[in-house]
Amino acid sequence: MSDPVAALLDRAGWGAATRAPLAGDASARSYLRLVRADGATAVLMQAPVTTAAERESLAAVGRVNAHLVSLGLSAPATLAEDMANGLLLQEDFGDATLARLLACGAPEAATAYEAAAEVLDRLAAAPVPGWAATPDAEEQSAMLAPTLQALPDDPTLAALPGLMAEALARHAAGPPVLALRDYHADNLVWLPERDGPARIGLLDVQDAVALPLGYDLASLLDDPRRDVPEGIRSALTQGFAATHGLTEAQATARLATLSLLRNLRILGIFRRLATTGGKPRYAAFLPRTGALVDRAAAHPALEPLQAPVARLRALSAHWAGVAA
Repeated sequence: MSDPVAALLDRAGWGAATRAPLAGDASARSYLRLVRADGATAVLMQAPVTTAAERESLAAVGRVNAHLVSLGLSAPATLAEDMANGLLLQEDFGDATLARLLACGAPEAATAYEAAAEVLDRLAAAPVPGWAATPDAEEQSAMLAPTLQALPDDPTLAALPGLMAEALARHAAGPPVLALRDYHADNLVWLPERDGPARIGLLDVQDAVALPLGYDLASLLDDPRRDVPEGIRSALTQGFAATHGLTEAQATARLATLSLLRNLRILGIFRRLATTGGKPRYAAFLPRTGALVDRAAAHPALEPLQAPVARLRALSAHWAGVAA
């Protein structure tokens, strides 16, 4: 039986390249960096395609990337593909992620974060593509399911989805924008040789849907994987308010609402990954995720949510040690 990886690489002119594994993400996908003798590099994505959902996720990679490129943004070009076997050979953006810039204290980290915010402004200014799902406030509040389903039945928690939907309608209303959803420093690569928002290479975008303005900025600033410096958080929040005609109170209430929605969801996802998902390293992110939940819920505009969130945090407090 022929090797589909070897067949694809031979066909694309990368058969003799050396291969080295790259760190994966929370999905079942895996990645190899290829290096040819002439120094050229590329990345091979290997994705599961057993189910219809898996095949659709892979197809979405090309669909979303094409939309981003049409807006003048930087998504990796596809060099070759074998969709039937879940293989995509793509342009390599390198290793200068925003996460690495922060970790090494690079002076350009703040500039890179500003460019990442410019990407979101570019997306917000563009029409939402017709293929993007557009969940309403109630459907967005259903995103809490991975966490709520892992907790015992509780009357206080039962009110949380409805209260979350009310908060979204009150503080995050308005036309939706395309949200890439996994918009955090590990998926954003600094490309300083490019211009404007194209200086950010965009990875892991296949889950894009239409969500309230600010969702991806909340994802970027309230990152469970690392502490984002307060100076960067403040500057980007102020820029967000100015760009979109919001008062500071409106901007912070919107971002707190969306951060709470996102990180309440992530709390359950990271717990699952750390226990039954075979990725124990995600347990290390649970304390920071919980702290971000607490921070967002403490916003005065979210007072109706504070009691159920406090109850959720009490019932899930032991999760921080699930994979210890």
